[in-house]
Amino acid sequence: MSRLLRSVFASWREAGRKIAFFLLLVLGSAAAGAAIAWPLWFFATAARGPYTIFALAAVLVGIAFLLVRGASRARRIPRHGRRPGRASLSALIAVAQAVVFICGLYVGVLLFFHGIWLFAVPLVVIWLGLLILLGMARKATKA
Repeated sequence: MSRLLRSVFASWREAGRKIAFFLLLVLGSAAAGAAIAWPLWFFATAARGPYTIFALAAVLVGIAFLLVRGASRARRIPRHGRRPGRASLSALIAVAQAVVFICGLYVGVLLFFHGIWLFAVPLVVIWLGLLILLGMARKATKA
C-alpha cells in the first residue's frame, strides 16, 4: 500500500510542478510584455513625433540587419559550377527598382487624386521609363 501511495503522490507532485512551471511561464511572459509595452505606450502617447521617428528608425535598422545577415549567409553558401552566385549589383538595382516603384506609384496616385494632371502624366511616363531602364540594367547584370 505504501508503494501505491508514494507513486500517487509522486504523480501528483509531478503534475503540480508542471502546472506551476506553466503558470510561471505565463506570468513571466505577461510581466515581460507589460514591461516592454507600457513604456512604449507612454512614449507613443506623450511624444508622437519622436515616437514615430523612433519606430521608423527601428524598422529601418531591422531591415538593414536582415539584409546584412542575408548577404553574409549567401557568401558562406558553397556555389555549384552550374549555378552562378547572385551579383550584389543586381540586388542593389532590385532594391532601387522597388523604391522607385513605390515612390512613383505614391506620387502618381497622389497627383492624379488631387487633379494635377499637368504634372501627373509626365511623371508617370518618366517613372515607367525609369522602371524599364532599371529592369534592363538588372537583366544585364544577371547575364
